[in-house]
Amino acid sequence: MAENLIEFFCPDGAQGQIPRPVPASQGVPEWVKQMPNETGEAPGNRPWMTVKKCPPFVDALTGGYLIPLAGDIQFIMEKDGLNFRAELPIIETHPQDQIRGTPFEGRVIVKFMNFWIIKTPPGYSCLFVQPLNRGLEFPFQVISGIVETDTYYREVNFPSLCLMRPGTSVVVRKGTPLVQIFPFRRETWKSGFGQIDPKFRKTMEDEFQGTIGHYKSDYWLRKEFE
Repeated sequence: MAENLIEFFCPDGAQGQIPRPVPASQGVPEWVKQMPNETGEAPGNRPWMTVKKCPPFVDALTGGYLIPLAGDIQFIMEKDGLNFRAELPIIETHPQDQIRGTPFEGRVIVKFMNFWIIKTPPGYSCLFVQPLNRGLEFPFQVISGIVETDTYYREVNFPSLCLMRPGTSVVVRKGTPLVQIFPFRRETWKSGFGQIDPKFRKTMEDEFQGTIGHYKSDYWLRKEFE
């Protein structure tokens, strides 16, 4: 396997029937596309940049890959619990015992089933998280996890906390971004501590005064996921 190649494999017969994972840059929400680059006025008669022009925000939003929901699911939160109907076997209940003693205890938890096996090169794992900086596109919070996808040749499913209130219902459509994946190399890190260098800090502060887009022009580096 080539270095920096992430591969997605689905069951025989599912090709073309379920949406493929895509680079997150191809799944930018419409509200981001429609947002203006500037708004109002900052001190010095300069406009404020919106988050659309904030590189850290956009990098998190567009980094990695998205796994879309494979089919429509209707959720109904009744007084006695959560009911759901799906056009494919892509949702299951999840035992409460596995979250007892956690801050999630007492919440309804379900498992979104994933048809894709994810393969990374030797030494690379994947971080699975709720799609970043998108708000809640559906009322569930995916529980984050890291999986050694270089050796674990099985589907990774996604336990999720239900945030719905009793008496509410929602239909989550096929293709909705379900999980964001960030492949990374497993490495050992150490930590260190010290005092801020006031001269270097002031130099940085002076560089940013009176400028727009200084971080992106002088510090930001492009990240590519294809």
